[in-house]
Amino acid sequence: MLSDAAARCLLVLHTALGVAAVAAGTHLVVWLRRYLRGQAGRRRAVVKFAWLFLGLQLAAFVAGNAMYPTYKVEVRAAYLESAPAVAEAHDAHARQLARIDARDSSPPDETATAALVHRAAQAARWFDVKEHWIALGILASAAVVLVLSLWDPHRDATVIGPFVAGLALIACATTWLGAIIGVLTAAWRAV
Repeated sequence: MLSDAAARCLLVLHTALGVAAVAAGTHLVVWLRRYLRGQAGRRRAVVKFAWLFLGLQLAAFVAGNAMYPTYKVEVRAAYLESAPAVAEAHDAHARQLARIDARDSSPPDETATAALVHRAAQAARWFDVKEHWIALGILASAAVVLVLSLWDPHRDATVIGPFVAGLALIACATTWLGAIIGVLTAAWRAV
């Protein structure tokens, strides 16, 4: 398990790599839209972005996996899957709000606390779902790189273009999904 400082630095690196991967994947999809029309312009740039996208995805995946044991112990087990910890944080927040608004001195709502505990457990499950989708996206991205490396649209038929663009779109969508779920999970509690 990492120290708190190392985990935070790794989280910042993981986030930066994830943002860069989202940008590169989106850029790749935009450039591949010509392939849907049977055009194959700027082939070298498309291949370069495909490699860049795959490299950034892999780097973000490695950084996230290096940080995962710390997340699993300090965030998931200690907070997201711990009903008492979520309830305590909710109650502390409610008491803080009550101090700000002195007129409301009612105790924290138990129904709201129970709903928050349920949503925290769901956030932990969504985080695991995200990891599986990211792995599938990396495979789709590797397939895009492989096809683009072997296929020359000027020499061969352009009928493969929509297939390549579709794979790139799947890889990009999984990266976007991973980024959104990662940000939402970190909004609950980060390392």
